[in-house]
Amino acid sequence: MNLKEKLISIKENGYQAPPEPFQLVQEMMDNIGFLDAQLRDELIYTTLSHWIAGNTLTANELEQLVPVVLDEKHLLYQLGETNTDSVFTRSFSMLVIPLLLIRHRQTPFLSKEQIHQIKEKVFYTIHKERDYRGYDEEKGWAHAIAHAADALDDLAQCSELDQNDLITILNLVYEKMTITERVYSDGEDERLVTPVVSVLNRKILRPTYVEQWIQRFGDVEKEPEFLPAFKQKNNIKNFLKSLYFRIKFHNVDTDLCPTIEHTLYKVDKVYYSNVEN
Repeated sequence: MNLKEKLISIKENGYQAPPEPFQLVQEMMDNIGFLDAQLRDELIYTTLSHWIAGNTLTANELEQLVPVVLDEKHLLYQLGETNTDSVFTRSFSMLVIPLLLIRHRQTPFLSKEQIHQIKEKVFYTIHKERDYRGYDEEKGWAHAIAHAADALDDLAQCSELDQNDLITILNLVYEKMTITERVYSDGEDERLVTPVVSVLNRKILRPTYVEQWIQRFGDVEKEPEFLPAFKQKNNIKNFLKSLYFRIKFHNVDTDLCPTIEHTLYKVDKVYYSNVEN
């Protein structure tokens, strides 16, 4: 049987692992960016999610998996490219990282140094990622930014990350929500709110710092050309609205709501002051 047939059979049997499951995991990682959306998303990722969470793999096997996920053939694969198929490898490698971190928080198996290595590679990849596509009608989910948000969320919950790391997470969210290349249309704003809430729940950063971070969205330098400025404005507004309602309805740092309201008003004022309808 080929890989797809093996994984379909495993799925039909309730994800029961075969003997020597790590060999199959290695084969799955070799194909994690495959252009067949069913194989990539419904079979490889879903099987990994069951096996990593379900203790199918030993701590030693999980440790062996970490450097594979982070290497040049996976998370860093052709990083910086836009509108090429390499994004699927990077994006779905990124999506394995939350699985590993969730397992670590439940039953620690990673050292502080390994967490640091994961953190640095994730931060670097997000900073350098330039493919902002969401859903591709032909090839399925690319969603590099949404998957990056998931990784940031689970990193933010790790006690090994300190104040400076949480600040970096907020800065990366700011960076990716102020892009001018595309208006996010596949829930990226909601996904990027999630790590922000996890940062707030750590109760490490001063409220005044978070307020200043929110206010930065209203002070972003406006792009001189209309279309990039329009895209950026929409991303900022969608993100701030998502953040506002998330913290309001989940009662997380609701004192930030007036700051968000003021910043939203400022964004409208900046972007519409010299624009004719």
